[in-house]
Amino acid sequence: MRVRATAALRAICALGFSAFLIAAGALQASAQQVNPTFTAQSFAQLGASTVRLELTPELLSNYIANRQTARLNSAALDQANALAVGGFPLIPPQPATRRLTPQLLQNYVQSSYVPTATLVENMRAERTCLAQAVYHEARGEPESGQWAVAEVILNRVKSSRYPNTICGVVYQNANLRNRCQFSFACDGQPDGGGDGNRIIRESWVRANVIAEAAFQRFETGDYLTELPENALYYHNGTVSPSWASRMQSVGRIGGHIFYASL
Repeated sequence: MRVRATAALRAICALGFSAFLIAAGALQASAQQVNPTFTAQSFAQLGASTVRLELTPELLSNYIANRQTARLNSAALDQANALAVGGFPLIPPQPATRRLTPQLLQNYVQSSYVPTATLVENMRAERTCLAQAVYHEARGEPESGQWAVAEVILNRVKSSRYPNTICGVVYQNANLRNRCQFSFACDGQPDGGGDGNRIIRESWVRANVIAEAAFQRFETGDYLTELPENALYYHNGTVSPSWASRMQSVGRIGGHIFYASL
């Protein structure tokens, strides 16, 4: 203790009495834990996001009082400087809202508008095309096999290699006899179903139920799970088409073998 007192006395003599008073005042303020002023150093320790959320009038006043000594180059200080001079809005500017004018409405009608009745008719036609394909291609298959045929058709709709509608996929090349994608579409026979005995009628009803459910899931983005998404082809297991050797088999369901591109 005596050594420390002697060292302190020598420091006082070296610095002078005025310096001693300044140092003593600083120590007293620290001992009392007074509220810290908003200095350049304390401001630099705050992130820009923190300043935006916790900037109070007292904090800003302390900064303004000390800004002559706050010359650090930081995003937080730039923001506080802008706030101090009124150049930084507390609420970010909102994007301008386009007004609905007669011209904008006319452009929409001419380019994108589809009447509700037309939308309903198109959806009904899409579901019917899918039901016809399931019925003619897989009515003798187990239910999972009928779902798989519907899934191949819907996978093709999503693929850039095929038309982007169900009817477009089902009836692709239908004008070329025996060269279409699905044989029933170009065999010259009626494409409807359900006319006949009880088994035929039940098969038509089942195909429509599966088509309706598959179409609804497709429209809502609920992916079917019988096959992988890249399964785009299938053939009956009783035949061996030449193209099958260029594809990757992804499974057999019922009497059909399904493939994806290599």
